[in-house]
Amino acid sequence: AALKIEPKPSGGLFRLPIDRVFTLKGFGTVVTGTAVSGSISVDEPVEILPAKINTRIRGLQSHGKPIQKVYAGQRAAVNLQGVEKEDLKRGDTLVSQGRFSPTDTIDAKVELLPGVPALKTRGLVHLHIGTSETVARVILYGREQLRPSESCYCQFRLQDPTVAQSGDRYIIRRFSPVETIGGGEVLDPSPSRRRKKHG
Repeated sequence: AALKIEPKPSGGLFRLPIDRVFTLKGFGTVVTGTAVSGSISVDEPVEILPAKINTRIRGLQSHGKPIQKVYAGQRAAVNLQGVEKEDLKRGDTLVSQGRFSPTDTIDAKVELLPGVPALKTRGLVHLHIGTSETVARVILYGREQLRPSESCYCQFRLQDPTVAQSGDRYIIRRFSPVETIGGGEVLDPSPSRRRKKHG
């Protein structure tokens, strides 16, 4: 069956993966990105993850014009209140306050591209979701390795926490040399690990 590409959900919780952070004279810190779900308005409280910084939206712009509200699928520049540029980076996510938790474990379906090296369980990969990139250890379910063009279920254990929701698409790259080897879909962004939780 062909993969169905679902339209961006305009409902749901607001989430915008940050791709740029800069300072604008007279405005302070501005982040840019494309909203992947939900909507947000000027003066609404928001949170930046994984750093857990609470702030408020001072202003919104799309295509260089001020707007009052940003919707899913829309690219926007977001002016944040009282946040230092140094505290933010590409790969952070701007979200509705108090509604998301960063995760360091993700259950997913993974598929390898044809003609790439096999992926062994417990191997390290670069995992890309939204604008974030982190090194992750992959635990394949029920098998020792995944061969080119095959797919299976797995768990990623992330070096750096990220924000993900089920249905998110991701890609994986080899640890070294860095080249794209596959990708898939997030099934559960906060599964239980198959061992005692630390912390």
